[in-house]
Amino acid sequence: MKNQVRLLRDKELEEAAIIYTNVFSGSPWNEPWSRNTAYARLYDISKTPGYIGIGYFHSENNKLIGFIVGNEEQWANYKTFYLNEICVLTSIQQTGVGTSLLTFLKELLVQRKVKEAYVSTERGQGKPARFLKRRVLSSINPVY
Repeated sequence: MKNQVRLLRDKELEEAAIIYTNVFSGSPWNEPWSRNTAYARLYDISKTPGYIGIGYFHSENNKLIGFIVGNEEQWANYKTFYLNEICVLTSIQQTGVGTSLLTFLKELLVQRKVKEAYVSTERGQGKPARFLKRRVLSSINPVY
Protein backbone atom coordinates (compact mmCIF):
# COMPACT_ATOMS: atom_id res chain seq x y z
CA MET A 1 0.00 0.00 0.00
CA LYS A 2 1.25 3.49 -0.89
CA ASN A 3 1.38 6.46 1.43
CA GLN A 4 -1.88 8.32 1.13
CA VAL A 5 -2.57 12.02 0.67
CA ARG A 6 -6.19 12.98 1.24
CA LEU A 7 -8.47 15.52 2.85
CA LEU A 8 -8.22 15.63 6.65
CA ARG A 9 -11.15 14.56 8.78
CA ASP A 10 -12.15 16.55 11.86
CA LYS A 11 -11.16 13.68 14.14
CA GLU A 12 -7.59 13.84 12.77
CA LEU A 13 -7.02 17.38 14.03
CA GLU A 14 -5.87 16.01 17.40
CA GLU A 15 -3.14 14.01 15.67
CA ALA A 16 -2.25 17.11 13.63
CA ALA A 17 -1.99 19.13 16.86
CA ILE A 18 0.64 16.72 18.18
CA ILE A 19 2.73 17.17 15.03
CA TYR A 20 2.20 20.93 15.14
CA THR A 21 3.32 21.11 18.78
CA ASN A 22 6.46 19.07 18.12
CA VAL A 23 7.47 20.99 15.00
CA PHE A 24 6.79 24.56 16.09
CA SER A 25 8.07 24.13 19.64
CA GLY A 26 11.44 23.18 18.15
CA SER A 27 14.08 25.05 16.21
CA PRO A 28 13.94 27.40 14.36
CA TRP A 29 10.55 28.54 15.70
CA ASN A 30 10.91 27.70 19.40
CA GLU A 31 7.33 28.78 20.11
CA PRO A 32 5.59 27.77 23.36
CA TRP A 33 2.86 25.55 21.84
CA SER A 34 1.00 22.94 23.87
CA ARG A 35 -1.22 20.25 22.40
CA ASN A 36 -4.27 22.15 23.67
CA THR A 37 -3.29 25.47 22.10
CA ALA A 38 -2.22 23.79 18.85
CA TYR A 39 -5.52 21.91 18.68
CA ALA A 40 -7.45 25.13 19.39
CA ARG A 41 -5.63 26.85 16.51
CA LEU A 42 -6.22 24.01 14.06
CA TYR A 43 -9.85 23.66 15.16
CA ASP A 44 -10.44 27.39 14.64
CA ILE A 45 -8.91 27.22 11.17
CA SER A 46 -11.07 24.18 10.35
CA LYS A 47 -14.23 26.16 11.17
CA THR A 48 -13.26 29.04 8.88
CA PRO A 49 -15.41 29.28 5.72
CA GLY A 50 -13.63 27.72 2.75
CA TYR A 51 -11.49 25.47 4.97
CA ILE A 52 -9.28 22.91 3.28
CA GLY A 53 -7.22 20.44 5.29
CA ILE A 54 -4.97 17.87 3.63
CA GLY A 55 -3.09 15.08 5.36
CA TYR A 56 -0.23 12.78 4.41
CA PHE A 57 -0.64 9.34 5.98
CA HIS A 58 1.97 6.60 6.43
CA SER A 59 1.28 3.47 4.39
CA GLU A 60 1.96 0.92 7.12
CA ASN A 61 0.11 2.34 10.11
CA ASN A 62 -2.09 5.06 8.55
CA LYS A 63 -0.59 7.63 10.96
CA LEU A 64 -0.62 11.28 10.00
CA ILE A 65 2.91 12.51 9.30
CA GLY A 66 2.23 15.88 7.68
CA PHE A 67 -0.57 18.25 6.83
CA ILE A 68 -1.69 21.51 5.25
CA VAL A 69 -4.54 23.69 6.49
CA GLY A 70 -5.90 26.87 4.98
CA ASN A 71 -8.94 28.44 3.48
CA GLU A 72 -10.33 29.44 0.12
CA GLU A 73 -11.66 32.99 -0.13
CA GLN A 74 -13.90 34.62 -2.71
CA TRP A 75 -12.85 37.98 -4.15
CA ALA A 76 -14.79 40.09 -6.66
CA ASN A 77 -14.00 38.01 -9.73
CA TYR A 78 -11.69 35.22 -8.56
CA LYS A 79 -10.86 32.95 -5.63
CA THR A 80 -7.72 32.92 -3.50
CA PHE A 81 -6.30 30.42 -1.04
CA TYR A 82 -4.52 31.31 2.18
CA LEU A 83 -2.10 28.62 3.33
CA ASN A 84 -2.33 28.94 7.13
CA GLU A 85 -0.01 26.07 8.01
CA ILE A 86 2.11 23.37 6.42
CA CYS A 87 3.68 21.00 8.88
CA VAL A 88 5.69 17.77 8.51
CA LEU A 89 7.25 15.69 11.28
CA THR A 90 10.78 16.98 11.78
CA SER A 91 12.31 13.51 11.43
CA ILE A 92 11.00 13.10 7.88
CA GLN A 93 11.30 16.61 6.49
CA GLN A 94 13.06 16.83 3.13
CA THR A 95 11.77 13.41 2.02
CA GLY A 96 9.04 14.61 -0.36
CA VAL A 97 6.11 14.75 2.08
CA GLY A 98 5.73 18.54 1.82
CA THR A 99 6.00 18.39 -1.95
CA SER A 100 3.30 15.67 -2.07
CA LEU A 101 1.01 17.77 0.12
CA LEU A 102 1.50 20.85 -2.06
CA THR A 103 0.97 18.84 -5.26
CA PHE A 104 -2.35 17.54 -3.91
CA LEU A 105 -3.32 21.07 -2.85
CA LYS A 106 -2.38 22.50 -6.25
CA GLU A 107 -4.53 19.95 -8.09
CA LEU A 108 -7.45 20.64 -5.76
CA LEU A 109 -7.16 24.41 -6.18
CA VAL A 110 -6.99 24.12 -9.97
CA GLN A 111 -10.19 22.02 -9.89
CA ARG A 112 -11.84 24.70 -7.73
CA LYS A 113 -10.65 27.46 -10.09
CA VAL A 114 -8.58 29.22 -7.45
CA LYS A 115 -6.43 31.86 -9.18
CA GLU A 116 -4.09 32.95 -6.40
CA ALA A 117 -2.51 31.51 -3.26
CA TYR A 118 -0.69 33.27 -0.48
CA VAL A 119 1.28 32.37 2.61
CA SER A 120 3.12 34.18 5.35
CA THR A 121 6.28 32.65 6.79
CA GLU A 122 8.93 34.15 8.98
CA ARG A 123 11.56 32.08 10.75
CA GLY A 124 13.70 29.23 9.54
CA GLN A 125 16.57 31.15 7.96
CA GLY A 126 14.48 31.45 4.80
CA LYS A 127 14.11 27.67 4.32
CA PRO A 128 10.28 27.64 4.43
CA ALA A 129 10.02 30.58 2.03
CA ARG A 130 12.51 29.04 -0.42
CA PHE A 131 10.73 25.68 -0.28
CA LEU A 132 7.35 27.28 -0.96
CA LYS A 133 8.70 29.42 -3.80
CA ARG A 134 10.12 26.31 -5.48
CA ARG A 135 7.15 24.06 -4.87
CA VAL A 136 3.94 25.93 -4.24
CA LEU A 137 1.35 26.34 -6.90
CA SER A 138 3.46 27.26 -9.91
CA SER A 139 0.38 27.44 -12.16
CA ILE A 140 -1.41 29.65 -9.64
CA ASN A 141 -0.18 33.15 -8.85
CA PRO A 142 1.75 32.85 -5.58
CA VAL A 143 1.82 35.82 -3.22
CA TYR A 144 4.40 35.74 -0.43
